[in-house]
Amino acid sequence: MGGPRRPSLPSAQLSALEAGLTAAPSPAKPAGADARLPARSAAEPFPATRLRDPSHDEERDIRLHRLVELNAEKGQLERLQRELQAQERCGGDVYNGVQHLLAVVERLETGIEKDFIPQHAQEQLISPRSFFTCRLFHVKSTKAKREPSLAFALDAKAADGARYVGPELRQGDGFVFMALLNLCRDYRVGKQACFDVAAMCVALWGSYNGQQRKRLKECIRRLQRSTIEFSRFTVQLVQRFEHPGFGEWSVSLDPDIVELFRGQQEIWLDLPLWRRLSEGLTTWLYGYVRSQRKLIPTPIDYLRERCGSDADDKYFREALGKSLKQLAGEGVIDSGWSLNGALVHWRLPPRKAVPSKKKALTPPVPEQLSLVPHDEAAEQLLRPQPRRS
Repeated sequence: MGGPRRPSLPSAQLSALEAGLTAAPSPAKPAGADARLPARSAAEPFPATRLRDPSHDEERDIRLHRLVELNAEKGQLERLQRELQAQERCGGDVYNGVQHLLAVVERLETGIEKDFIPQHAQEQLISPRSFFTCRLFHVKSTKAKREPSLAFALDAKAADGARYVGPELRQGDGFVFMALLNLCRDYRVGKQACFDVAAMCVALWGSYNGQQRKRLKECIRRLQRSTIEFSRFTVQLVQRFEHPGFGEWSVSLDPDIVELFRGQQEIWLDLPLWRRLSEGLTTWLYGYVRSQRKLIPTPIDYLRERCGSDADDKYFREALGKSLKQLAGEGVIDSGWSLNGALVHWRLPPRKAVPSKKKALTPPVPEQLSLVPHDEAAEQLLRPQPRRS
């Protein structure tokens, strides 16, 4: 078992690992609150980030270094396993080496899972499934006054499940939250990630000015005051936020934020698609649909309660029809949806055929929708209730 602790990888493998991971940006130029940039569409990924205070143990703080080590150990393990299989009799040294490396690989994989949020690409949004099936990020008019403090269970069916406690959040706050997860995705949770304020505003809303700067600051501050309470601990959606008048801002995620993804499916959304959708009911429905394995006829009142809307029956029904039409146009749901009485009749679009191996240059991406359950609470509302004697 001699040799270096961390064997180097071929440059091609290292380049493949680096693809999709954030590179350090050039130093940001000072930007005051009144600085303005030309308005442009939000067509770029979120800005690159860097660690605010790189530690002496940077190899633990950046996902890329962990992946390099993990892949090196896996490569060595595979070589020893092949050597062991080729031997007529099990060699003690080789067998012990395999057992040692199995433990090392398990430790590294567990460490990555504990220290980093689930990996996703620069043009993806990610969130725990429960965040997309409840009213955590409310659907309300911008003119409606926010509730200063709310407390409710993320899953009403779980007696000892997680609870939200904090100010009322809206869909715009949810977008910023997922953007911050994206910015911090390749750093160990708890570490501060710096980003350019102007680039971030442009990525979120397509333009940058003093108003957008203030909007971003208020969103992140609300997320700081927002907590998810478990039976043993409480998690802040954002832990630390530094926002100087000039230069970069920085945020860090709660070290326990990875617990939000434990025991439930993480859901990926497409960033360019999210940007094309109308913020509000349409974006909420997008997350809800992506969190379902199948869509069943669903009571309209149920969706209104789940998204936290306070609109009356007529207005919500009209808004729902517009949102469903937009989602169908983007291929999120099948075009044959309808509002029939008190129910939404809808279904997921047909699955696309997987290309043949001869034509496929890269492995097909696993279908996310096949991995998550449908909303059992919605189905429960449609089941016949037993008669009372």
